[in-house]
Amino acid sequence: MLPLFQTCVCDSDVDDERLRRDGLAPRPDAAGPRFDPSMEIQVPACAPKVRGFQAFSSSPDQPLLGVPIREGSLWHLSAQDRFEPVQFSLYVNGFAFCTADGFEASVSLSPFSLVRNCRFQSGEAAKLKSFKVSLMEPDPCCYFAVRNDNDREAEEERSEWVLGLSHTMLLITDSLLPSFSVTCQPLPGAPCTSRRLMAGYLLHRDDNITISVVFCELSAHSHTGAMLSMYENELCEVLIAEVCLNEASMCCDVIGINCSCFMVDGHHFAAQTPSERKLWLRALSNVKVKIQNRAPDPTDEELEYYRDSIREHIVALQATLEPRIVNDPLLSRCARKPAPQALRPPSPGKESPGVQAGGGQSANSGGKPCVGAHASL
Repeated sequence: MLPLFQTCVCDSDVDDERLRRDGLAPRPDAAGPRFDPSMEIQVPACAPKVRGFQAFSSSPDQPLLGVPIREGSLWHLSAQDRFEPVQFSLYVNGFAFCTADGFEASVSLSPFSLVRNCRFQSGEAAKLKSFKVSLMEPDPCCYFAVRNDNDREAEEERSEWVLGLSHTMLLITDSLLPSFSVTCQPLPGAPCTSRRLMAGYLLHRDDNITISVVFCELSAHSHTGAMLSMYENELCEVLIAEVCLNEASMCCDVIGINCSCFMVDGHHFAAQTPSERKLWLRALSNVKVKIQNRAPDPTDEELEYYRDSIREHIVALQATLEPRIVNDPLLSRCARKPAPQALRPPSPGKESPGVQAGGGQSANSGGKPCVGAHASL
């Protein structure tokens, strides 16, 4: 905040010098009392992109927004190996369909929804170009299909629907995350970030109906482990949870068309784009390899070398980003609440959240069986 001046703020240095030479320059106290630093209003160097613990509902019964962005006829699997025609409408945050007898259904999607091509092994369904939409693994799937005597046209139409659905899921993800680029630079005055390799905002699946926005930081390995820390925002002042990485940690992607989701020891995350997901998984994999090989702790020089390598990928990633289309969240915001129990940092002397923490599912946990025998492509 600027103090009040009795002279114009655009007075030039030349005029001041002339007044001093002629002995007409005012004394330091002539314009009033000296400026008191204690009265200055301190403005933070940068405000955090996220304030508080932000959570959104991923319930599939949320209202669909706007008008359909694509409409057409598809076939819906209503019973085992039995498809029926439906009128399908794709919205910016989900889809709706209605049958010939008047049955209507609408589904709102989430960043953790998946769409994949699939193929049925037998029956009439095997003749169709099918795809499945799962709201959240391992939930049951909705199966749809394209019927066309021309195999090439049927394949193209299915691809258009699948890409449209995957684009909707990415749009929802983008609407929930703040505008913030992945960074490698530690925060000045924050010793907890001194070993940072990369950090950025991700979505975390807390449970089957709740998604939270967290600022994640991957630190360099130390001894036989490394840490993936989750903070409230990029200031890294409020720690929400820590995931201890070791040689047995599971870091893998989630298979889906244009999917940006991945898992770390049972925690489900969603990045802004599939390319950003790839960068996170690559960094996690490199850290895990160093732990498995019992590599010595990196020096400051080696840390900077690792960061430079990651920065190159960040620059390439930023070059492919498109302008944000939606500025408002496409999912309903949950009432502000403390971090879920599964996300809270471990108490001193206790182990960090395990594979099942945060509402996540282990890789080999059994999900509900899907209708019909099929193979995902």
